Amino acid sequence: MKKLLALVCAIAVPLAPSFAADADGRMLVEMPLEARAEMRAEMLDFQTALHSIITALVERNYTDAADIAEKQMGVSAMGRHRNAPPNARPGMFMPNDMHAIARGMHVSATDFARAARATPKAGNPTKALAALQAVTGACVACHRSYRTQ
Repeated sequence: MKKLLALVCAIAVPLAPSFAADADGRMLVEMPLEARAEMRAEMLDFQTALHSIITALVERNYTDAADIAEKQMGVSAMGRHRNAPPNARPGMFMPNDMHAIARGMHVSATDFARAARATPKAGNPTKALAALQAVTGACVACHRSYRTQ
């Protein structure tokens, strides 16, 4: 019985990742390792920024939330890779629809920043939270539709 189990494991374990990849319905976007590394670093920076934005919202510090969103994720944060070598520019390898989602995320972050700045005067954070939902919605849409490995 142990020999049979060992044989099954010897065959199944190496094949398991390919089964998982086959079941992944997201579009594979192939790009050089350098571009993938740059994009991964940027995604981690966005994740950290989102955490900082949520922290600022909890503390009712709407100006800080707006500043973080604009500087780290908004339209003013676009072009991070423009001076990198071509093989380290993720945008060059993205399909048009993926690129559109990314641009939409930047625009949504700027929209959130505007809404967050207006929140103290309005007295109601609903518009800011709705705008932040558009930011995270872009993240979800991209990560659910595309993969790089």
